Amino acid sequence: MSLKHQLFAMLLAGGLVAPAFAFAANEGDAASMSADQVQKEATEAMQALAEYSAQERDQALSAAREAMAHLDQEIDAREETLREQWAEMSTSAREQAKASLAQLRATRNALGERYGALESGMDSAWDELKAGFVAAYEEVVKAWESSGSSDTNAPE
Repeated sequence: MSLKHQLFAMLLAGGLVAPAFAFAANEGDAASMSADQVQKEATEAMQALAEYSAQERDQALSAAREAMAHLDQEIDAREETLREQWAEMSTSAREQAKASLAQLRATRNALGERYGALESGMDSAWDELKAGFVAAYEEVVKAWESSGSSDTNAPE
């Protein structure tokens, strides 16, 4: 997933939380919204974000895995063709074909390493997104508590 998609997910997180508070403001005094309602809205937003982002992440990884599997099949087919034609090839053609195939395998291995980094990078980015959301939610709790709301049970 590109940085653009990760930023979109972060914006989506803000877009999911903001309507909950806007709804409360439209329904009357924001202080009249109970702590349970705030907690419920924030929990629903977090679940929606988790489902969306996990789905997008999984789709990107799945597409990358499929592309690498197809590439592996193509490399295997080239190796098979090379073996079948080996006897008819000149020495220079053999050397060139071997070098070309070795380069292809090396670039495929590098692609596999990038995939591994992408997979673990997505996980760490997702963890950062979740941590940021939790921190923002904790700030909402603090603001809720300091607002002097009549409901003393702030969201947990």
